Amino acid sequence: SAQTSSAPCPRRSPNWSICNPSHLGYNRFSMLPEWIAGLPNLVQLDLRRNPIPVPPELLGPKETWQGPGDLQAILDYYFQTLDPDESEPLYEAKFIIVGEGEAGKTTLAKKLLEPDYDLDSDEKSTEGIDVLRWEFNHPNGSPFRANIWDFGGQEIYHATHQFFLTQRSLYALVVDTRPENTDLNYWLNVVRLRSDNSPILIIKNEKQDRQCEVNDRALRAEFPNLETVLTTNLADNRGLAAIQTAIQSGSCNCPMWAPTCPKSGSASAPPRKHRH
Repeated sequence: SAQTSSAPCPRRSPNWSICNPSHLGYNRFSMLPEWIAGLPNLVQLDLRRNPIPVPPELLGPKETWQGPGDLQAILDYYFQTLDPDESEPLYEAKFIIVGEGEAGKTTLAKKLLEPDYDLDSDEKSTEGIDVLRWEFNHPNGSPFRANIWDFGGQEIYHATHQFFLTQRSLYALVVDTRPENTDLNYWLNVVRLRSDNSPILIIKNEKQDRQCEVNDRALRAEFPNLETVLTTNLADNRGLAAIQTAIQSGSCNCPMWAPTCPKSGSASAPPRKHRH
């Protein structure tokens, strides 16, 4: 990764026994060839420390011993900004869901996209981090995409994953009615310290309609970045519409990237496979 190059990536697919495209950091690449998006076995792309026109936050953490950013987000951003004449604004924000394992984080993420999603009691808990894309319209009428980051319940305890808690994001802490109380102060402190007081919502998932008590007045006094506390039962969608509205509003109010995307019917960007 420490080699340098003054030339763009080759136009044709090279011999990958010589060049590994997933590790291109610390070079001088300023552009990417279209064929790189179609490589069937490409699962990550490290372009950090290159003069490539992609926001550093998308490329990945500054600490290069950590993995690079989301592959599809990098490719989408790069290829969708190639031809300004064939594109229109696409606003984006990062929405991060945290909380204990099995509190309902993954269910919330899926219900935001598909309210009719059926809960599966046999569904495995998230391992690592899943990224989903939720598209809706900004109040100004422009297309908007919230990139939903769903953290595995135990993963966030690892210091390495806390580097993904970035500034300029909206957060949701999902709590449920488990017998042992969720350590709200722990989670709120982690988000406050790692995200420089980014806004956060508390979402109470009242399973089987058992009440979940949260002293929101005391929490707001200690954590000014706590926007609101919302209640739902994700099994029957009670309160889900209000949560969707709050997340859409909060995401649109976050500082955001404003990349461009191909206009309807445009063929300016090459087809890419989604890997989520």
